[in-house]
Amino acid sequence: MGKVIEKKKSSIKRDKVLKHANQKLPDFPLQIAHIDEAYSGAWNFETAAHLLRRTTFGPKLSEIEKAVSLGKSASIDKLLSNTEFIPDPPINVKDDDDTEIAIGQTWVHATKRKNDFIRRASYAGWRIGLILNQPHNGTEILPFSIREKMVLFWQNHFATEADVVGDARYYYWFHNKLRKNYLGNFKSLVKLINIDPAMLVYLSGQFNTKEAPNENYARELFELFTIGKGPLDGVDSYTYYTESDIIEASKILTGWEVTKNVSGPDRQKFTPSRHDNSNKTFSSKFNNQVIQNNGDKEHEDLVDMIFSKERTSEYICEKLYRWFIYYVIDEEVSQKVIKPLAKILRENNYEIKPVLEKLLHSKHFFEIHTRGALIKSPIDYNFGVLRQIPLSDYLSLDIKDQYGFWNRRSADIRNQSQDIINHPSVAGWPAYYQSPLFQELWINSVTLPLRTLNVNHYLSDNGMAALNPGVVYAKPIKLLDEITEPDNIDYIIELFCKWFFPVFSEITSSQKEDFKNIVVGNNPNMWKDEYTDYINDPTPAKEISINKRLKDLIKEMFKTPEYHLS
Repeated sequence: MGKVIEKKKSSIKRDKVLKHANQKLPDFPLQIAHIDEAYSGAWNFETAAHLLRRTTFGPKLSEIEKAVSLGKSASIDKLLSNTEFIPDPPINVKDDDDTEIAIGQTWVHATKRKNDFIRRASYAGWRIGLILNQPHNGTEILPFSIREKMVLFWQNHFATEADVVGDARYYYWFHNKLRKNYLGNFKSLVKLINIDPAMLVYLSGQFNTKEAPNENYARELFELFTIGKGPLDGVDSYTYYTESDIIEASKILTGWEVTKNVSGPDRQKFTPSRHDNSNKTFSSKFNNQVIQNNGDKEHEDLVDMIFSKERTSEYICEKLYRWFIYYVIDEEVSQKVIKPLAKILRENNYEIKPVLEKLLHSKHFFEIHTRGALIKSPIDYNFGVLRQIPLSDYLSLDIKDQYGFWNRRSADIRNQSQDIINHPSVAGWPAYYQSPLFQELWINSVTLPLRTLNVNHYLSDNGMAALNPGVVYAKPIKLLDEITEPDNIDYIIELFCKWFFPVFSEITSSQKEDFKNIVVGNNPNMWKDEYTDYINDPTPAKEISINKRLKDLIKEMFKTPEYHLS
């Protein structure tokens, strides 16, 4: 692992963009508000946009305006409206050789395919569709929801690699657990993940027996999934656990395997003869606790022991903070935000929703120095663009074209180091843990030009190919139907700046004038005259001209440094 890290550091120094990134963690810029202090300031377009930027992907103009009309409390209630709705599963759209599953039918209950990569592509496309499309709870369309943002959070927390798991069905059922529990009980979720078939395969838990203990999952359970590692504080001893604790935990986790060719999600199986029945004695980090043989429930006793430590609640709150607020957690943030949130988590028996309610209602969440403090991930950036630009109705295309469009977008983010079904390692995406760079890792001399390339492609006159013959077109002209003064280019630019840029107050008059010149050139009346002419006589040629002017404007706005921030 050390050589890999050194190689990464070397490549960072050589990168013409990343060489300007953090050499050390920055200081938090100002004194922050305590988490108990609720936000009571103005509720307007900018504050609503900030809330939705952080909790959804690329909020649409209509979504922000809906949040403004609802008010802060009602908007947060809508965001956190927790339902166990599971959307229709991914389907076969490409594999004509699959004799078991016809085109248009789901494969999630089928037997395993030898060429599983086709199903994995189907799953990846399906996930993209859920992010891009309007949220739904099974009975009605929701104005907005935190669901997909939280599913992605848990997916990164319990990181796996589809190519290693090797079975798209396992991956689907694994993420279904995250979807059902995205605002639920953290402790219960860990117990489910312990014995999930995808995780048993990924970290070799299926080969963990009393004769040949395998420490892979036990190590990650402590280090990454629950309590965190901390610095070394002795021989084979870290701040929060020891190597001997990993050995004892691996014994507890023996006996689980994955049953092949069984329909449905519950393919895990406990075999008592493979399980270590001895008493397991833990270190002083866990008060020398002894866990006795408890068969297939023993792994739950292990989780209960780990969760008895306050550090476990603090660890997950730190990860939520870095996901939604900022990556710097200094002593002030720890005392004013992390520890109080962790206390709320413990008092609510490890239910996640009360923690997020407190965080999103807080003054600290809306403080001006937290806005624009995050760099958008490839998923946030690329899919934010696609959600904020009105598109032609690709859902009316053939189902193959819909999946084709989603799969091409999956390739877009994969090329920018954020594969939606393959994390680089069990630690997840480095931008969420690798200090001092954190999210600055998303921007380098390869990924930055790709962002620009994708924006040009998404807004091109030729449209975005789905498969064949489907094409998806950007239709920003549709935005004019939602705007109060569509004939006023100054009003449009002001609105777009508030919408697209997280710190609107820092956009200068000169920048706004540059944006305006993209549309009107040397004729300040051009937009009003052309738009009025189009409204009075809406020919296809005039529509194309209006649409192109808006595309040129939005392209430049999406390429600015400010749009890369959240």
